[in-house]
Amino acid sequence: MLLTVENVSYTYMPGTPFEVKALQDINLAIAKGEYLAIIGQTGSGKSTLVQHLNGLLTPTTGRILMDDKDIRKEKTGLGTLRRRVGLLFQFPEQQLFEETIFADVAFGPKNLGLAEDEVRHRVDKALRIVGLSPEAVQDRSPFSLSGGQMRRVAMAGVLAMQPDVLILDEPAAGLDPRGKTEIFDQIDRLHQEEGLTVVLVSHSMEDVSSRAKRLLVLANGGTRLYGTPAEVFTDAESLEEMGLALPQMALLMHRLRQAGKDVPTDIFSVAGARDAILRMLEVQGHE
Repeated sequence: MLLTVENVSYTYMPGTPFEVKALQDINLAIAKGEYLAIIGQTGSGKSTLVQHLNGLLTPTTGRILMDDKDIRKEKTGLGTLRRRVGLLFQFPEQQLFEETIFADVAFGPKNLGLAEDEVRHRVDKALRIVGLSPEAVQDRSPFSLSGGQMRRVAMAGVLAMQPDVLILDEPAAGLDPRGKTEIFDQIDRLHQEEGLTVVLVSHSMEDVSSRAKRLLVLANGGTRLYGTPAEVFTDAESLEEMGLALPQMALLMHRLRQAGKDVPTDIFSVAGARDAILRMLEVQGHE
């Protein structure tokens, strides 16, 4: 297994009046090439968990394994983990700091001690992957770009490290609808065309329902639900208790089922809902 979380708990400021148990006995296995979403409201433990996945935080109890090896017991464990697991924080454009886009994206590869030609190759490739032309943007200031483009540059900086896993913490936060569509299109393409393992952190069911193959739902630092979108969304009552809304199309299907209509409830897209309703109407027309 590429990444494994075993019985991980984490406490902020233990032994002080400000002690907070942020994670409680989390277990999770992430396979190479999969698309996993971690969902929960603010304070559920999402960001704390993903910071464990690339070694920014160390479990209070439990352990993190990469390729079935405990990273804390490997001599190069944390360094290797951070190169192989890229983490894009919420509002990553705030982390841009160099004078040019090239310098910003090149920062990580240069710190690896790579040759200049390899650094340039990685920067060019990363910028193209996120849909930016190196020739057109590399000499520009990152702060001259739109919010969505700045976020793409930040993503390119992570991709230039050539990680096996890309973790994105609320990647569309604060973007307008166009910027949100652009960033999710890039993430989907990275997963589908580059075979990158993606871990998407979100509180929005709409963002993850048609993308992720598995969902981990956190509440108060613990696992509440875990499974495929169809499995998780069938427990609408638990999701509502946690303040998480079903995707609109799934909610529509649930309401139709409650009204006595013979429709499936594991549908999350407009196209899927349309087809299901047309099938229902067709069956009713033959009765």
